[in-house]
Amino acid sequence: MKTCLYIFQNNLRLLDNPSLYYAYHNFDRVVPIVIWQDYANGYERGSQQKMGKFRKQFLIESIAELQYELLKKGVDLVILRKDADLTENLAEIIAHYEVQKTITSYPIGTYAQELLGMLCELSPVYTCEDNTLLEKDDLPFDFHQLPKTFTSFRKKVEQEWNIREEVPMPEFSKWDDTQQYSIKLEVPSIARPPNTAFPYKGGEESGRNRLNYYLWESEAITTYKQTRNGMIGEQYSTKFSAFLALGCLSPVTIYHAVRDFEAEHTTNESTYWVIFELLWREFFYWVTEKQRSKIFRKEGIYTKEGNRQSDQIQQEQHKFEEWCTGKTAHSFINANMHELVATGFMSNRGRQNVASYLIHHLQVDWRWGAAFFEQHLLDYDVCNNWCNWLYLAGVGNDPRSRVFNPDRQQQNYDADGKYVALWG
Repeated sequence: MKTCLYIFQNNLRLLDNPSLYYAYHNFDRVVPIVIWQDYANGYERGSQQKMGKFRKQFLIESIAELQYELLKKGVDLVILRKDADLTENLAEIIAHYEVQKTITSYPIGTYAQELLGMLCELSPVYTCEDNTLLEKDDLPFDFHQLPKTFTSFRKKVEQEWNIREEVPMPEFSKWDDTQQYSIKLEVPSIARPPNTAFPYKGGEESGRNRLNYYLWESEAITTYKQTRNGMIGEQYSTKFSAFLALGCLSPVTIYHAVRDFEAEHTTNESTYWVIFELLWREFFYWVTEKQRSKIFRKEGIYTKEGNRQSDQIQQEQHKFEEWCTGKTAHSFINANMHELVATGFMSNRGRQNVASYLIHHLQVDWRWGAAFFEQHLLDYDVCNNWCNWLYLAGVGNDPRSRVFNPDRQQQNYDADGKYVALWG
């Protein structure tokens, strides 16, 4: 009997999951596994930090739904803890079920690459590109010639679209002989704050419901360009980011849904702008793939790494703690930080402002802010989080300095003071 080990990573879905389809299409028996960790990596200090409660809740909800949906099809999802025994546990499973191959998503980010290296020592590995619009071989340029700026990247891609079709759900082979290896995850009963802009549960069903509502039920997509800089409520933006981050939705699914909406309803600047934002996500994915661990360096991806003085770090620590707790000299910045900690979410406009303030006004190491976002954001994604911070710090692909004036930003986006009143 041909048996494979299947590792879910940031692709917690059954629909449009190329690697999952490959596993069930090519093997008689599939052992599906997800590896659980409840900490953020904290790359900038070489330490581990506890995952924020809202990020943790959203992740557990997504895993729990995946486990439930597989169980309805007669398949047990094995949950392993990322700890010192992980390699031993995987080796035992591979030996027990006589696994011939391990199937998983193409690795992106330091953790996924480390996991791939470990898996390769245990069995042959096959990967699929599950979480991008384009596969590497379909990029309209040699990957090593990846354009340095987003605009160049976008123009090249838009000249030669080659987006794959959605992959159907596989035919599942039923068996349930794996629970002896699995730990049990309890879904936290944390109430979502009534004022949160992101009240959604984790999971594929919730993500598809949001996609359906934003496009077909409310048609809010038709005004996205005008509302995307909003800061209060559910409808100012798509709210797809958290579902994309964990792979509860694939970018290909969103792309085709938008194109279907345009074909049946209307095409305007707003519908295009949702695709535009998907391309930003795509660009940062490939930047991360090319630059690897360089995205975590203070000096960024094109300069040599330098040393820092301990007294400077001590001075930064005090200013950083004020930023984290929303106790800076600016009420607009504080309100955004309060929202992040209280809900696990913050608007795109808010993220740009608090990042600029930390980097350019407080002059704190940008990586500290990126790691704080990693800890708390329920839509945390290694590529988009770290590359956006690189971008705002002026040490990424585009070295131009981006300094936001918080007074002007508050006047432009919270002139009536409602946002500061809500979260200040």
